[in-house]
Amino acid sequence: MQEQENSGGLWMWGLTAVIVVFIAFFVGFAIWTFQDDVELVYDNYYDKDVVFEQQIKRIARTQALSVKPILTYHQTTQKLDLKFPLTLGHTPSEGEVLLFRPADLHKDRLFNLDLAGDSLQTIELLNMDPGLWRIKLAWTSGGEEYYLEQSLMVNQ
Repeated sequence: MQEQENSGGLWMWGLTAVIVVFIAFFVGFAIWTFQDDVELVYDNYYDKDVVFEQQIKRIARTQALSVKPILTYHQTTQKLDLKFPLTLGHTPSEGEVLLFRPADLHKDRLFNLDLAGDSLQTIELLNMDPGLWRIKLAWTSGGEEYYLEQSLMVNQ
């Protein structure tokens, strides 16, 4: 009879210990999780959303054009020709060309739009690292903003 009471008491202490360890584990896990700083939302998320919507409108305006600017890279001369065809119907008043390097952000290059003869600009791209680049062209014409993006593969 004494033996039955001891085994029942051990069982109760064992179950209590398991529950205490279980609760301690989850409390510790919760404390550890809340200490980890995860920023899923920007401080100024509204401003970011407005900028993103403006970018979508720029891209939609560019896609609606019947003729788009032509970006041509010449591997041998390491020059980028940017041509705004006259049939486009407008000449950019201002803009910029960003050569974005996804593999290394420190290698990005930014050029202001400076068209010769209102339709052509040649940019010398000496010492470009081989690999993938993205050409991001943003321009303003007639008070409207436009945006065109094109991939560029540089081989050397």
